[in-house]
Amino acid sequence: MRGATDRTEERRTYAGSSSLTALVTHLGKDAESWLQYALEPLPETFRISLHRHDREWTVEQVKALGATPLSWMPDETAFVMPFARGRAPDGLAQRMMALLHETGRITRQEAASMLPVRLLNLTPETLALDMCAAPGSKATQLAEGLHPHGVVVANEPVSGRLNMLVSNRSRLGVANMVVTQHDGRHFGRLPPPGFDAIVADVPCTGSATTRKNRDVWWDWTPKEGRRMFKMQVDIAMRGAALLAAGGHMVYSTCSIDPIENEAVVAELLRRCPYLELLPIDDSVYPGLLMHPGLDSWPLLDEDGAVVHDLEAMKALPFFSPAHLPPTLRRNEAHDTSTEEAVESALKHCRRLWPMDNDTGGFFLALFRHRHAASPEGTAQAFRSKRERQREPDWQPKVRVAPKPTVNSVTLAEDEVMGHVMGLYGMDATPYSIWQRGKRMNLAPPMVKTRLYDQTVPTNKGDLWPAGTFHPMRVVHVGIPAFTLKKDSWRSRQEALYMYGKDMKSNVLEVSEEVFIRLLRGWAPLLEDFETVSGTESPPAGAYLIRALLRGEEEVISVWVGARITLMIDTNEQNILRHKASLPWRDEEE
Repeated sequence: MRGATDRTEERRTYAGSSSLTALVTHLGKDAESWLQYALEPLPETFRISLHRHDREWTVEQVKALGATPLSWMPDETAFVMPFARGRAPDGLAQRMMALLHETGRITRQEAASMLPVRLLNLTPETLALDMCAAPGSKATQLAEGLHPHGVVVANEPVSGRLNMLVSNRSRLGVANMVVTQHDGRHFGRLPPPGFDAIVADVPCTGSATTRKNRDVWWDWTPKEGRRMFKMQVDIAMRGAALLAAGGHMVYSTCSIDPIENEAVVAELLRRCPYLELLPIDDSVYPGLLMHPGLDSWPLLDEDGAVVHDLEAMKALPFFSPAHLPPTLRRNEAHDTSTEEAVESALKHCRRLWPMDNDTGGFFLALFRHRHAASPEGTAQAFRSKRERQREPDWQPKVRVAPKPTVNSVTLAEDEVMGHVMGLYGMDATPYSIWQRGKRMNLAPPMVKTRLYDQTVPTNKGDLWPAGTFHPMRVVHVGIPAFTLKKDSWRSRQEALYMYGKDMKSNVLEVSEEVFIRLLRGWAPLLEDFETVSGTESPPAGAYLIRALLRGEEEVISVWVGARITLMIDTNEQNILRHKASLPWRDEEE
């Protein structure tokens, strides 16, 4: 305890003289007001899962623990708790928060991180891209906003972080997500016209995350933002190139450094003339105080002092002329009209400071691909194909896509799909159905119609064939709904949250009384189950049990062998036990 206290005091002492606080003061903010919040932990905030059948029950539970709705998230979809992040009081609050998160009924997410998705004009037909998706809070927020027909492509280049993304998709049970693995700067092409909406929440220095990442005080120096700048521009430019005409892209960071924010936005406007920076409608965030973007900013040396001389600026580590604000670039004989337009547009950005709303810090910019710049309606990434087609007598060639491997995602074979759908009494029409190894996944039809069934132009104007995701590197599609194990296709609990109601066969209907007995650990022999439930004993294998519990339909997986046993994890069992007013599993005598 003393070590933690000493570390806290050391941090407070260091923070006041840090280069990060120097940046804050140079940006016109009061250091004491900033430090008052920047040194304190964040409040616990979270989103409610929109597609769960027991959403109203979940809202009742969190309100009973003291949750208050976030004013700028609609229809009680996000809440703040009366305690700090990760510091729920011992007892019911601590246990319920953990259970609700682990079973996917809520997603713990910093309030500021929820902002980018709120800016996008999502429709049921939107195909969206999250360029840097792990651990998945924004990607799953997109998926829930697009449920059930729209699709989000969630991209993550780093394998370890990609596993976190897939885990969060499974925890929430969302089916309208396609997971890809690309360096965001070189994201593979998709079929025209491109993405309708993009979130480019790029890697950054995290200079606005001091409330959850305490090492930032020591790690951040002015050169770090300049070092990150090029990668941030490159990622955002690739996103812009993949954006269909009329589509929207949000650029965001959890940094306060203008070099990572307004300077990146300015460079995008210079290099992507087909983009326009849109004003952000503050009414989207009722009750949230946000500030316009900056049109001028200082460059700092490593001690946090402002560098005024241009030659001295050029000597700074990782310096680029693109770091300069438009006023200085205009004075250096650049395109005056362009710099004036950029300077005027930057006020459309929005900054979030921790002390204004008791949140973390954040930066937002909203772009649109102008229709007039691409009247054919497609993303700029396809322009090279169009130029090549103008050559006399030229015809595109259909190239040969790489052969699938054992780890590839492929369309489910008709025979296997028919068997599994028939086994569970499901109509295959509302889905696209995929296989990866011994798993069968369900996803919206859009995955097939917009990403799989169309040809994709190469950068030389040739074509990758339809019937493959190539050149996108797709590693997961939809939600794993069934697993082949011991020659039996078994339903998976993570898919029952979404599709359990659609399964009409292989289901045992039982009373609430029998359901509660099973929750309490009753593992009856088949003859005992038949006697008590009035249900004829089925042959051995995987089944579903459906029952009303306190007026709500619940569906769980069971295995029928010599006995009937539950196939759901302890967390889900404890949620169901709580609904039935039973003790937690570890507390039952």
